[in-house]
Amino acid sequence: PALRQGAVPSTARGQASGSRGATIGGRAVRQRAVPGAKVAASDLAGTMGLERILATSEADFIVKSVDYIEECIMRLQHNSLGSFVLGLSGTNGSVRRTRLSDVLKCLAHRRSIDWQRVFVFLVDERYGFEHEEDSNAFLVRDSLVKPLSKIGAEFPEGHLVLPDTTITPMEACATAYKERLVALLEREHGPHLITLGLGEELHIASVFPEWYQAAPERWAEATRKTVGVLCTETSNFEVKNRLSVNLRVIRKATNIMLFLGDGTEEAWTRVKKAFDEERFCERRPKRARRTIEPTGVMLSTDGVMMVHAKPKTKMAEPPPVSPLDYVLKYSNVSVMQLRIDKENHYSLVILGAAGDLAKKKTFPSIFLLHLGRFLPANTSIIGVDNPNFHSDIKGVDDFWELRLRPYLEKEKATKQDLQEFRSRLSFVPVVMDSKESVEALDLRIRELGHGKAKDNRVFYLALPSFLFHPAVKALRTHCWSSTGFCRVIVEKPFGKNGKEAKELSDSLTEYLQEHETFRIDHYLAKTLVLNLLTLRFANRELGHLFHAHHIANVRITFKEAIGVSGRAGYFDSYGIIRDIMQNHLMQVLTLVAMEAPASLVAEDVRDEKVKVLKQIRPIDPKDCVVGQYDGYQDDADIKKLNEQKGYASRCPTFAAVVLYLDNERWSGVPFIMKAGKALETQQTIVRIQFKKAPPNSLFGDQPQNELVIRIQPNEAIYYKILAKLPGLTQRARDVQQTVLDLDLKKRFELRRTPEAYEKLIHDVIQGESHNFVRRDELEQAWRIFDPLLHELEVTEKRVPERYTFGSRGPLKADALIDRMGFRRYTVTGVPGFAEDDLIDAIAMAACGAFATSARGIFAALTGGLAPQSGRSARLLSHTRPLTAPRRFVTGTPSAFFVAGRRSGRTAFASRPETRLTHLFSLLGGRGARSASQATV
Repeated sequence: PALRQGAVPSTARGQASGSRGATIGGRAVRQRAVPGAKVAASDLAGTMGLERILATSEADFIVKSVDYIEECIMRLQHNSLGSFVLGLSGTNGSVRRTRLSDVLKCLAHRRSIDWQRVFVFLVDERYGFEHEEDSNAFLVRDSLVKPLSKIGAEFPEGHLVLPDTTITPMEACATAYKERLVALLEREHGPHLITLGLGEELHIASVFPEWYQAAPERWAEATRKTVGVLCTETSNFEVKNRLSVNLRVIRKATNIMLFLGDGTEEAWTRVKKAFDEERFCERRPKRARRTIEPTGVMLSTDGVMMVHAKPKTKMAEPPPVSPLDYVLKYSNVSVMQLRIDKENHYSLVILGAAGDLAKKKTFPSIFLLHLGRFLPANTSIIGVDNPNFHSDIKGVDDFWELRLRPYLEKEKATKQDLQEFRSRLSFVPVVMDSKESVEALDLRIRELGHGKAKDNRVFYLALPSFLFHPAVKALRTHCWSSTGFCRVIVEKPFGKNGKEAKELSDSLTEYLQEHETFRIDHYLAKTLVLNLLTLRFANRELGHLFHAHHIANVRITFKEAIGVSGRAGYFDSYGIIRDIMQNHLMQVLTLVAMEAPASLVAEDVRDEKVKVLKQIRPIDPKDCVVGQYDGYQDDADIKKLNEQKGYASRCPTFAAVVLYLDNERWSGVPFIMKAGKALETQQTIVRIQFKKAPPNSLFGDQPQNELVIRIQPNEAIYYKILAKLPGLTQRARDVQQTVLDLDLKKRFELRRTPEAYEKLIHDVIQGESHNFVRRDELEQAWRIFDPLLHELEVTEKRVPERYTFGSRGPLKADALIDRMGFRRYTVTGVPGFAEDDLIDAIAMAACGAFATSARGIFAALTGGLAPQSGRSARLLSHTRPLTAPRRFVTGTPSAFFVAGRRSGRTAFASRPETRLTHLFSLLGGRGARSASQATV
């Protein structure tokens, strides 16, 4: 009954045991180590055998591992009333620990298991870790126990047997854990299954060869015939001190599941050899004759010769290279391996590898793909750059130490993770206009892919756009694969106007086809941007709301709190419109406004995006406000440029524009784009504001509903709607705006959301082009912005409006947005600043200021500007002093009350208590809990 449907029956196993590649239950490729009677994983306790399970992908690895564990548990639970004892080893390195975490999460959702009859214990644990997340106990609780609790499975807390690492010293902790473990194994006759990983140093659990080879008595301790817990240590992994059950506990297990990180035939052969030698090739040594050394002879009185002898001392055998041989002696062993692709080799070649973009974005993203197990196993990473511009980089060691290591270490990687990634890395100095230099790169790629039928290459051009053409020409001529695919990634900017973009596309088309060209726009790979298509067309009811009948305006806002320091020279030649609006925000707009595609095939999606772009009118210069923050002209690079040009830079660091679509769905709806640097906060938000109800409707004059998509930071989608106020004294018409919130990280329990570059590089390797810009998309986007840029820079030579660093931007921008019908509401729906605008600004600007009225707070917001100045005067014209101080109460959202002359109502703006506590400390009321201690 334990065999899954389609499995080979026991009578047939003996006949199939000598074959290679037999399929059992459609689940795995199993290879038998020894001819004769077969022992499968589904056989009963007491049998012995070796089984190899090959997975074709990471996802397949997870599923097959869970299938095996579930099968072992179900076999015991079906055939007896006892409990199943499962031992888990935590493994080392981010890659393997993440894989184990995925296995446990998948196992938790197997409904067939009776978790009340399962005990789990740790085979090994880390001792003296700095962060709880580094412990194996946390891994098991977070990946297994927590998901079980969420789905309502009953798993008793007492069934999780873990060492108490708070006990000191470590030896006392080991003793306490041993007592609990002995009681469990004797009571439940376990362990029934232990999962292990075999490290590159051939260690099992935390029994490290370097530990037991350092002292002979340690091997005897590790192989003692009674249950024990060892105190070991390692110099190769992230936590030095370890606790581990001794090898006798592992050897007693009915089944052992061995995860091999190395998917090669050599790794499998090593395991099979250990299994064969221990199980079947073991010969009984002949009994040696006793040899004696005469040390003295004497004659007794009766004539008998007496010989005094000393036995020869037997030399102790040295401990083995790996504990693997000892562990595999009596158990039924299943080896999980990821199948190595023997046909394909992948080369990821980064041109401009020593530059800023590569070290800050490209290589960290590739490293994250490596940690997440998303790179194909046969992938080589090759850095390429011109040695004439980077004389400090002589080879791969210099490249690693001087460019990559400082940035990769920021990704919370272990020493082992860095070493594994370093082993994939090469560096080749190349001068692109030298035929011999490029051919040397081609030779290096061929060497790395030797023995593989297909040589697949991805070239990432982290180069200025004027180098695209010569680089592609050299690669196509001297470094192109003849047996696999070649794909080229090009970075923005794609020219400074439509004409340059067309010339650049024409030059690439000379050597590349469109399906080989991947124009990267990292905004298309942000989590919430990827969700826009799903939000609109997977939720049919929302699709009907995206129409001019219901929507008053759409606002797409990009804000950065930093200036252009460090890249002012580049930015001054492009400006905020070319840098952000024409590419990033236009792509977001197309996804908000597009019609449903014929299918989710990449070309169908991009066809609909192009249709949207063709329907957008060129921007009217009257519907545009540009600004420049105070201090921009003081940058050293800008001063040099100003001297060369002979006039102050007119480069905009802020812009607000209004766009219109000429189609039935969006006719008359203004799309308001706003982008700026040196603003009050850092965020990207899409705010879809619905039309206001008539004043005499059922609930009277109420605020407009909004659908808000926060792209960054803290990705979320929330819908601001009206709800009735609770309370005995509230009337039917007493409603207030509230929020329906979807926080993606909380809802889906993501370990982290992938970086945009990480997603895009993975898509290129897979050949997915959804999230890349097609040539006609690029040309249509320039068609919309070219007339505006020409008017601003050539015809008008418009001088940007000045605005304070850390403010909301120029006042004229707010006036333009107001004119388009956009209304700002506080968190309770009262007209005023939106909560994201007001409270973030207060928290930033209130440092060092203790205000006693709304007038004082807004004075702090303006950075101490004189009352007669434009920004301060506008803010103060809509405020009046508070009439009474407000009490701040623990455990409830506190508030600022600001009375606005424009609305004649009290604006209530709340914020999470953590932000308010920080704000109160800035205002001088640190830790205050009463009106006497802290008032505003």
